[in-house]
Amino acid sequence: MARERTAAQPAPVSARFLYRGVHAAHPALDQARRGVVLPGNSFGDVTPLEHNKGGISEASQFTSWTYEREVAEFHACKFGPGGVVLELLHDTPNPGDLWAWEASPDLFDEQEVLLRGIRTGATVIPI
Repeated sequence: MARERTAAQPAPVSARFLYRGVHAAHPALDQARRGVVLPGNSFGDVTPLEHNKGGISEASQFTSWTYEREVAEFHACKFGPGGVVLELLHDTPNPGDLWAWEASPDLFDEQEVLLRGIRTGATVIPI
């Protein structure tokens, strides 16, 4: 189940979190509201560079994350109200997990990190 917190409840300072903005017209918004992170295509073979350039999210096994909450909020609001920001700890997967963090070329200087695979349990921050 997703955890939800408001902007008035800051994350612990000692933790290093990553954020993902999911806008109101995003095809995976319903899942995001439940704290589930789904890439466009779990079996995709898009390179990090191709994903970072944009325009192929539906074919990508990656989702885009940032250390900058403001960047995530910008993306969550692209299509008006109703989007959410997801928050995950930048941790290491356990053996057998089907997800991994990967470096991004970060062509747009958004402090982007890519998440390969599906995750659950993200904290949902309504925007």
